[in-house]
Amino acid sequence: MSYAATTVFLTGQAKPAREDAIAQVHGFFYLSLVVDTADNRIVDAQCNSILPMTDRFVHSLVVGYDLINQIEEMEGQIRGRYFALTQRALLACLKDARSQYLNLLRRRQESEKKLPPNP
Repeated sequence: MSYAATTVFLTGQAKPAREDAIAQVHGFFYLSLVVDTADNRIVDAQCNSILPMTDRFVHSLVVGYDLINQIEEMEGQIRGRYFALTQRALLACLKDARSQYLNLLRRRQESEKKLPPNP
């Protein structure tokens, strides 16, 4: 799959419950997102799940949403539809990825202010 030049790659991470297989295999739960900075939309997502179906389901819960302005809608989707032991970890990963994205946008904005104007 090819991504637009306006996309960025982010990974949120969280520690899952000890009894979850993810904790035994990976130690952490990861949610990787490709976000289009033109409109803040998540265009692709993947998590480090044990079962491929989990990854596909998580993908369906977040792709298409605006990472900045639709965080509550995504959290509602996860709380209302995702009942695996990693639900809390998934929510934490989403918040972590959003925080990274907001920090990236702030850094870009600050660096643009430092650039001299085009002649």
